[in-house]
Amino acid sequence: MTLDDVVQRALDAHRAGQVEQADRLYRCVLALVPCHAPVLLHRAQLCERRGAWDEAITLYGRMTRLTPGLALPATRRSLLRIRRAIGPPPAPKAPDAMTGRVAMTSLGANGRFGNQLLQYGFLRLYGETHGLRVEAPDWIGRDLFGFDDPLPGSGLRGVREDEADLVASLTGESGDIHRDADFWGYFCGPTGRWARHRDRFRDLFRWHGPVAAAAAALQARLDEVGGELVAIHLRRGDFVSDGHWIPPDGWYRDWLAALWPTLDRPRLYVASDDPATAAGFADFAPLTEPDLVPPPPGAEFLTDFLVLTRAHRLAVSNSSFSFTAAMLNDRCGGFVRPDPARGALVPFDPWDAPVLL
Repeated sequence: MTLDDVVQRALDAHRAGQVEQADRLYRCVLALVPCHAPVLLHRAQLCERRGAWDEAITLYGRMTRLTPGLALPATRRSLLRIRRAIGPPPAPKAPDAMTGRVAMTSLGANGRFGNQLLQYGFLRLYGETHGLRVEAPDWIGRDLFGFDDPLPGSGLRGVREDEADLVASLTGESGDIHRDADFWGYFCGPTGRWARHRDRFRDLFRWHGPVAAAAAALQARLDEVGGELVAIHLRRGDFVSDGHWIPPDGWYRDWLAALWPTLDRPRLYVASDDPATAAGFADFAPLTEPDLVPPPPGAEFLTDFLVLTRAHRLAVSNSSFSFTAAMLNDRCGGFVRPDPARGALVPFDPWDAPVLL
Protein backbone atom coordinates (compact mmCIF):
# COMPACT_ATOMS: atom_id res chain seq x y z
CA MET A 1 0.00 0.00 0.00
CA THR A 2 1.40 3.40 -0.98
CA LEU A 3 1.37 6.53 1.13
CA ASP A 4 -1.32 7.97 -1.13
CA ASP A 5 -3.47 4.89 -0.43
CA VAL A 6 -3.14 5.45 3.31
CA VAL A 7 -4.07 9.12 2.93
CA GLN A 8 -7.14 8.19 0.88
CA ARG A 9 -8.22 5.59 3.45
CA ALA A 10 -7.85 8.20 6.19
CA LEU A 11 -9.98 10.71 4.25
CA ASP A 12 -12.64 8.09 3.56
CA ALA A 13 -12.78 7.15 7.25
CA HIS A 14 -12.96 10.83 8.20
CA ARG A 15 -15.90 11.45 5.85
CA ALA A 16 -17.65 8.33 7.15
CA GLY A 17 -17.37 9.53 10.74
CA GLN A 18 -14.91 6.78 11.71
CA VAL A 19 -12.97 9.15 13.92
CA GLU A 20 -10.57 6.76 15.66
CA GLN A 21 -9.57 5.02 12.43
CA ALA A 22 -9.09 8.31 10.60
CA ASP A 23 -6.96 9.71 13.42
CA ARG A 24 -4.81 6.58 13.55
CA LEU A 25 -4.17 6.73 9.81
CA TYR A 26 -3.46 10.45 9.88
CA ARG A 27 -0.88 9.88 12.63
CA CYS A 28 0.72 7.10 10.61
CA VAL A 29 1.16 9.41 7.62
CA LEU A 30 2.56 12.24 9.76
CA ALA A 31 5.03 9.86 11.40
CA LEU A 32 6.47 9.24 7.93
CA VAL A 33 5.98 12.73 6.47
CA PRO A 34 5.70 15.29 9.31
CA CYS A 35 5.14 18.15 6.86
CA HIS A 36 2.34 16.53 4.85
CA ALA A 37 0.24 19.71 4.65
CA PRO A 38 -3.16 18.25 3.64
CA VAL A 39 -2.99 15.61 6.37
CA LEU A 40 -1.91 18.18 8.95
CA LEU A 41 -4.95 20.27 8.07
CA HIS A 42 -7.40 17.35 8.09
CA ARG A 43 -6.08 16.03 11.39
CA ALA A 44 -6.31 19.53 12.93
CA GLN A 45 -9.96 19.75 11.83
CA LEU A 46 -10.61 16.30 13.25
CA CYS A 47 -9.05 17.24 16.60
CA GLU A 48 -11.07 20.47 16.69
CA ARG A 49 -14.34 18.63 16.16
CA ARG A 50 -13.42 16.12 18.87
CA GLY A 51 -12.80 18.95 21.33
CA ALA A 52 -9.03 18.32 21.47
CA TRP A 53 -8.29 22.01 21.07
CA ASP A 54 -4.70 21.96 22.35
CA GLU A 55 -3.71 19.49 19.68
CA ALA A 56 -5.75 21.29 17.03
CA ILE A 57 -4.08 24.61 17.85
CA THR A 58 -0.65 22.99 17.62
CA LEU A 59 -1.44 21.35 14.27
CA TYR A 60 -2.96 24.53 12.81
CA GLY A 61 0.18 26.37 13.96
CA ARG A 62 2.44 23.89 12.17
CA MET A 63 0.30 24.23 9.05
CA THR A 64 0.48 28.03 9.23
CA ARG A 65 4.27 27.94 9.41
CA LEU A 66 4.38 25.62 6.39
CA THR A 67 1.96 27.72 4.30
CA PRO A 68 1.89 31.28 5.73
CA GLY A 69 -0.45 32.58 3.02
CA LEU A 70 -3.15 29.93 3.55
CA ALA A 71 -6.13 31.42 5.35
CA LEU A 72 -7.92 28.45 6.91
CA PRO A 73 -5.33 27.14 9.41
CA ALA A 74 -4.35 30.63 10.59
CA THR A 75 -8.00 31.60 11.02
CA ARG A 76 -9.01 28.43 12.86
CA ARG A 77 -6.00 28.70 15.19
CA SER A 78 -6.91 32.30 16.03
CA LEU A 79 -10.57 31.43 16.49
CA LEU A 80 -9.88 28.57 18.92
CA ARG A 81 -7.47 30.66 20.97
CA ILE A 82 -9.94 33.55 21.15
CA ARG A 83 -12.73 31.25 22.30
CA ARG A 84 -10.49 29.77 24.94
CA ALA A 85 -9.75 33.30 26.21
CA ILE A 86 -13.16 34.98 26.06
CA GLY A 87 -15.68 32.17 25.67
CA PRO A 88 -17.95 31.04 22.83
CA PRO A 89 -19.58 33.38 20.33
CA PRO A 90 -23.35 33.88 20.09
CA ALA A 91 -25.15 30.74 19.00
CA PRO A 92 -26.31 30.71 15.36
CA LYS A 93 -29.94 31.72 15.26
CA ALA A 94 -32.58 29.46 13.79
CA PRO A 95 -33.44 30.06 10.12
CA ASP A 96 -36.43 32.36 9.63
CA ALA A 97 -39.23 31.98 7.12
CA MET A 98 -37.73 34.13 4.37
CA THR A 99 -38.22 32.54 0.98
CA GLY A 100 -34.76 33.22 -0.45
CA ARG A 101 -31.26 32.60 0.91
CA VAL A 102 -27.73 33.66 0.21
CA ALA A 103 -24.60 32.19 1.79
CA MET A 104 -20.82 32.09 1.53
CA THR A 105 -19.53 28.70 2.65
CA SER A 106 -15.94 29.66 1.74
CA LEU A 107 -15.91 32.47 4.33
CA GLY A 108 -12.97 31.95 6.68
CA ALA A 109 -11.01 29.83 4.22
CA ASN A 110 -10.74 32.12 1.18
CA GLY A 111 -8.44 34.93 2.28
CA ARG A 112 -7.46 36.23 5.68
CA PHE A 113 -9.00 38.86 7.96
CA GLY A 114 -9.25 41.78 5.55
CA ASN A 115 -10.65 39.58 2.79
CA GLN A 116 -13.14 38.05 5.21
CA LEU A 117 -14.52 41.48 6.16
CA LEU A 118 -15.00 42.34 2.49
CA GLN A 119 -16.66 39.00 1.83
CA TYR A 120 -19.01 39.08 4.80
CA GLY A 121 -19.80 42.76 4.28
CA PHE A 122 -20.78 42.11 0.68
CA LEU A 123 -22.84 39.06 1.68
CA ARG A 124 -24.79 40.97 4.34
CA LEU A 125 -25.37 43.97 2.10
CA TYR A 126 -26.60 41.68 -0.66
CA GLY A 127 -29.01 39.85 1.62
CA GLU A 128 -30.37 43.04 3.15
CA THR A 129 -30.75 44.78 -0.21
CA HIS A 130 -32.67 41.93 -1.80
CA GLY A 131 -34.59 40.61 1.22
CA LEU A 132 -32.71 37.31 1.39
CA ARG A 133 -31.75 35.34 4.49
CA VAL A 134 -28.00 35.50 5.08
CA GLU A 135 -26.30 32.25 6.08
CA ALA A 136 -22.65 32.08 7.10
CA PRO A 137 -20.29 29.37 8.37
CA ASP A 138 -18.45 29.41 11.67
CA TRP A 139 -15.93 32.22 11.24
CA ILE A 140 -14.01 34.69 13.38
CA GLY A 141 -16.56 37.47 12.83
CA ARG A 142 -18.92 35.64 15.19
CA ASP A 143 -16.37 36.14 17.97
CA LEU A 144 -15.21 39.67 17.19
CA PHE A 145 -18.49 41.24 16.07
CA GLY A 146 -21.17 39.02 17.61
CA PHE A 147 -22.70 37.84 14.34
CA ASP A 148 -25.27 35.08 14.80
CA ASP A 149 -26.34 34.23 11.25
CA PRO A 150 -27.81 30.76 10.63
CA LEU A 151 -25.32 28.21 9.40
CA PRO A 152 -25.51 27.42 5.67
CA GLY A 153 -28.09 24.84 4.71
CA SER A 154 -28.18 22.57 1.71
CA GLY A 155 -29.57 23.17 -1.76
CA LEU A 156 -27.53 26.25 -2.64
CA ARG A 157 -26.03 26.74 -6.10
CA GLY A 158 -22.53 28.15 -6.43
CA VAL A 159 -22.15 31.64 -7.91
CA ARG A 160 -18.63 33.01 -8.45
CA GLU A 161 -17.72 36.67 -8.76
CA ASP A 162 -15.54 35.86 -11.78
CA GLU A 163 -18.55 34.37 -13.58
CA ALA A 164 -21.30 36.83 -12.60
CA ASP A 165 -21.19 40.57 -11.90
CA LEU A 166 -22.31 40.34 -8.28
CA VAL A 167 -21.61 44.01 -7.57
CA ALA A 168 -23.97 45.02 -10.39
CA SER A 169 -26.55 42.66 -8.92
CA LEU A 170 -26.12 44.32 -5.51
CA THR A 171 -26.45 47.88 -6.80
CA GLY A 172 -29.24 47.27 -9.30
CA GLU A 173 -27.09 47.92 -12.38
CA SER A 174 -28.03 44.38 -13.36
CA GLY A 175 -31.54 42.99 -13.11
CA ASP A 176 -30.23 39.63 -11.93
CA ILE A 177 -30.92 38.72 -8.31
CA HIS A 178 -29.20 35.53 -7.16
CA ARG A 179 -31.42 33.63 -4.74
CA ASP A 180 -30.50 30.40 -2.97
CA ALA A 181 -26.88 31.08 -3.93
CA ASP A 182 -23.55 30.27 -2.36
CA PHE A 183 -21.25 33.17 -3.28
CA TRP A 184 -17.52 32.77 -3.86
CA GLY A 185 -15.12 35.65 -4.35
CA TYR A 186 -12.69 38.15 -2.85
CA PHE A 187 -14.64 41.37 -3.64
CA CYS A 188 -11.43 43.36 -4.05
CA GLY A 189 -12.51 45.32 -7.11
CA PRO A 190 -13.19 49.08 -7.23
CA THR A 191 -15.05 50.06 -4.06
CA GLY A 192 -16.67 53.06 -5.73
CA ARG A 193 -19.17 50.70 -7.36
CA TRP A 194 -20.78 49.97 -4.00
CA ALA A 195 -19.81 53.12 -2.09
CA ARG A 196 -23.49 53.95 -1.56
CA HIS A 197 -23.42 51.22 1.10
CA ARG A 198 -20.45 52.74 2.96
CA ASP A 199 -22.32 53.71 6.13
CA ARG A 200 -24.03 50.34 6.46
CA PHE A 201 -20.75 48.51 5.82
CA ARG A 202 -19.12 50.47 8.62
CA ASP A 203 -22.06 49.92 10.92
CA LEU A 204 -21.85 46.13 10.49
CA PHE A 205 -18.42 45.84 12.06
CA ARG A 206 -18.99 46.92 15.66
CA TRP A 207 -16.83 45.13 18.22
CA HIS A 208 -18.67 42.68 20.48
CA GLY A 209 -18.43 41.69 24.15
CA PRO A 210 -14.90 41.48 25.62
CA VAL A 211 -13.45 42.64 22.29
CA ALA A 212 -15.52 45.83 22.53
CA ALA A 213 -14.07 46.39 26.01
CA ALA A 214 -10.56 45.91 24.63
CA ALA A 215 -11.30 48.39 21.83
CA ALA A 216 -12.57 50.96 24.34
CA ALA A 217 -9.46 50.50 26.48
CA LEU A 218 -7.28 50.97 23.41
CA GLN A 219 -9.09 54.17 22.45
CA ALA A 220 -8.62 55.45 26.00
CA ARG A 221 -4.90 54.73 25.74
CA LEU A 222 -4.69 56.56 22.40
CA ASP A 223 -6.49 59.53 23.94
CA GLU A 224 -3.96 59.48 26.76
CA VAL A 225 -1.07 59.52 24.28
CA GLY A 226 -2.67 62.49 22.52
CA GLY A 227 -1.56 64.31 19.41
CA GLU A 228 -2.37 63.50 15.81
CA LEU A 229 -2.09 59.78 15.21
CA VAL A 230 -0.24 58.75 12.05
CA ALA A 231 -0.30 55.03 11.25
CA ILE A 232 1.56 53.03 8.63
CA HIS A 233 1.05 49.37 7.75
CA LEU A 234 4.06 47.37 6.60
CA ARG A 235 2.94 43.91 5.47
CA ARG A 236 5.63 41.26 5.65
CA GLY A 237 5.08 37.65 6.83
CA ASP A 238 3.30 35.68 4.11
CA PHE A 239 4.01 38.46 1.59
CA VAL A 240 7.71 37.64 1.96
CA SER A 241 7.30 33.86 1.82
CA ASP A 242 4.86 33.99 -1.10
CA GLY A 243 6.91 36.48 -3.13
CA HIS A 244 4.40 39.34 -3.21
CA TRP A 245 5.55 42.83 -4.12
CA ILE A 246 6.59 44.83 -1.04
CA PRO A 247 7.11 48.59 -1.37
CA PRO A 248 10.34 50.09 0.00
CA ASP A 249 10.25 51.54 3.51
CA GLY A 250 11.82 54.67 2.02
CA TRP A 251 8.52 55.58 0.39
CA TYR A 252 6.89 55.70 3.82
CA ARG A 253 9.79 57.68 5.27
CA ASP A 254 9.57 60.25 2.45
CA TRP A 255 5.84 60.67 3.08
CA LEU A 256 6.38 61.03 6.83
CA ALA A 257 9.16 63.58 6.36
CA ALA A 258 6.86 65.80 4.28
CA LEU A 259 3.82 65.28 6.51
CA TRP A 260 5.41 65.61 9.96
CA PRO A 261 5.93 69.40 10.06
CA THR A 262 2.28 70.02 9.11
CA LEU A 263 0.78 68.19 12.12
CA ASP A 264 0.10 69.09 15.74
CA ARG A 265 2.11 66.83 18.08
CA PRO A 266 2.16 63.88 15.64
CA ARG A 267 2.64 60.33 16.97
CA LEU A 268 3.61 57.49 14.68
CA TYR A 269 2.25 53.97 15.00
CA VAL A 270 3.84 51.15 12.99
CA ALA A 271 1.52 48.22 12.29
CA SER A 272 3.25 45.13 10.98
CA ASP A 273 3.37 41.35 11.22
CA ASP A 274 7.16 41.76 11.58
CA PRO A 275 8.00 43.80 14.71
CA ALA A 276 11.53 44.42 13.42
CA THR A 277 10.19 46.85 10.81
CA ALA A 278 9.65 49.56 13.42
CA ALA A 279 13.42 49.93 13.84
CA GLY A 280 13.60 51.61 10.44
CA PHE A 281 11.48 54.47 11.81
CA ALA A 282 13.25 54.92 15.15
CA ASP A 283 13.80 58.67 14.57
CA PHE A 284 9.99 59.09 14.63
CA ALA A 285 9.78 57.35 18.06
CA PRO A 286 7.06 54.99 16.83
CA LEU A 287 4.48 53.26 18.96
CA THR A 288 3.84 49.57 18.31
CA GLU A 289 1.41 46.99 19.67
CA PRO A 290 3.30 46.36 22.98
CA ASP A 291 3.00 50.09 23.83
CA LEU A 292 -0.79 49.90 23.87
CA VAL A 293 -3.45 47.57 25.31
CA PRO A 294 -2.70 43.85 24.80
CA PRO A 295 -5.26 42.12 22.57
CA PRO A 296 -7.06 38.90 23.53
CA PRO A 297 -4.95 35.77 22.86
CA GLY A 298 -5.51 34.63 19.31
CA ALA A 299 -6.36 38.13 18.11
CA GLU A 300 -2.81 39.50 18.07
CA PHE A 301 -3.62 41.37 14.86
CA LEU A 302 -6.43 43.25 16.56
CA THR A 303 -4.42 46.13 18.06
CA ASP A 304 -2.87 46.96 14.69
CA PHE A 305 -6.25 46.82 12.98
CA LEU A 306 -7.96 48.97 15.62
CA VAL A 307 -5.27 51.64 15.42
CA LEU A 308 -5.51 51.71 11.62
CA THR A 309 -9.26 52.36 11.91
CA ARG A 310 -8.66 55.30 14.29
CA ALA A 311 -5.64 57.02 12.72
CA HIS A 312 -5.81 60.69 11.68
CA ARG A 313 -3.45 59.97 8.77
CA LEU A 314 -3.03 56.49 7.32
CA ALA A 315 -0.53 54.90 4.95
CA VAL A 316 -1.62 51.40 3.95
CA SER A 317 0.27 48.59 2.26
CA ASN A 318 -0.89 46.71 -0.82
CA SER A 319 -2.98 44.51 1.47
CA SER A 320 -6.68 44.05 2.14
CA PHE A 321 -5.91 44.14 5.89
CA SER A 322 -5.06 47.83 5.97
CA PHE A 323 -7.35 48.71 3.07
CA THR A 324 -10.43 47.42 4.92
CA ALA A 325 -9.26 49.26 8.04
CA ALA A 326 -9.20 52.40 5.87
CA MET A 327 -12.74 51.64 4.69
CA LEU A 328 -13.86 51.53 8.33
CA ASN A 329 -11.92 54.66 9.37
CA ASP A 330 -14.41 57.54 9.59
CA ARG A 331 -12.10 60.21 11.00
CA CYS A 332 -8.95 60.05 8.87
CA GLY A 333 -7.82 63.30 7.26
CA GLY A 334 -5.85 61.63 4.48
CA PHE A 335 -5.08 58.19 3.09
CA VAL A 336 -2.06 57.19 1.00
CA ARG A 337 -0.99 53.91 -0.58
CA PRO A 338 2.11 52.63 -2.42
CA ASP A 339 1.85 52.95 -6.18
CA PRO A 340 4.47 50.90 -8.09
CA ALA A 341 3.86 52.87 -11.27
CA ARG A 342 4.73 56.18 -9.59
CA GLY A 343 7.32 54.85 -7.16
CA ALA A 344 5.83 56.61 -4.14
CA LEU A 345 2.90 56.78 -1.75
CA VAL A 346 -0.06 58.48 -3.41
CA PRO A 347 -3.39 59.75 -2.04
CA PHE A 348 -6.46 57.56 -2.47
CA ASP A 349 -10.07 57.29 -1.33
CA PRO A 350 -10.79 53.86 0.22
CA TRP A 351 -14.37 54.14 -1.02
CA ASP A 352 -13.39 54.90 -4.60
CA ALA A 353 -10.42 52.68 -5.42
CA PRO A 354 -9.50 49.07 -6.12
CA VAL A 355 -8.60 47.19 -2.94
CA LEU A 356 -5.32 45.93 -4.42
CA LEU A 357 -3.00 47.34 -7.08
